Amino acid sequence: MFEHTLEYIGLQYTKFLHRKEKDTSQELTDFLTRSRSILIVLPVDYEDAQAAGNAFRTIRDTLENKEITIVTEGIRSTSLSELPKSKVIRISASHINKFFLPRQHFLERIRQAHFDVTIDLNLDFVLYAAYICKATDAKYRIGLADRAADTFYNVQFNFNKSQPASYIYQQFVQYLKMF
Repeated sequence: MFEHTLEYIGLQYTKFLHRKEKDTSQELTDFLTRSRSILIVLPVDYEDAQAAGNAFRTIRDTLENKEITIVTEGIRSTSLSELPKSKVIRISASHINKFFLPRQHFLERIRQAHFDVTIDLNLDFVLYAAYICKATDAKYRIGLADRAADTFYNVQFNFNKSQPASYIYQQFVQYLKMF
C-alpha cells in the first residue's frame, strides 16, 4: 500500500546522500573493450533476463576475457551467467530494505571487487539496481533513461519501451558495440 511512498523516500534519501557528487566528463572511446571488470545487473523479470542474455551473445568475444559479475534475483541461469570468468551474486528480498535500497551487508559484498563498468539491464527503473551501480563507484555506469536515472548513471540509453524486450536488448548491445 505504501510501497511507492517508501520507494520515493528511498530515492530522495539517495539523492540527498549523493547531492555533492558530480560526474566528471569521461572519454567513451573503447571504454567497454578497455575495461577489465564489469558488473551486470540482470532484469528482475526472468523473460527479460533471458532476452538480455541472448542479445549479449553477439558480444561474447568482447566479454570473454573480462571478469564479469552478475547480480540477479532469479535462481535460473541465463547465457550471461555461463560466460567464462563470470561470478553470480544472487539478491533476494532479505537484501533489500523497506525503502527499496540494498542493505549494507549486500553492498559490502559487491564492493569487495573493483568494477570499471556497471550495466543495469532493467527496462523499468529499479531503485536497488540503480543504487548498486552507483555504489560501485565504477567509472562508467550504464542504464536506461528515466526521470531518476541521472543520479545513478553517467551513460544512459533511451529506447522505445513499447518495443519487445528482445529488440530493445539487441539495440542495447548494438550501442555497446560502438564502445
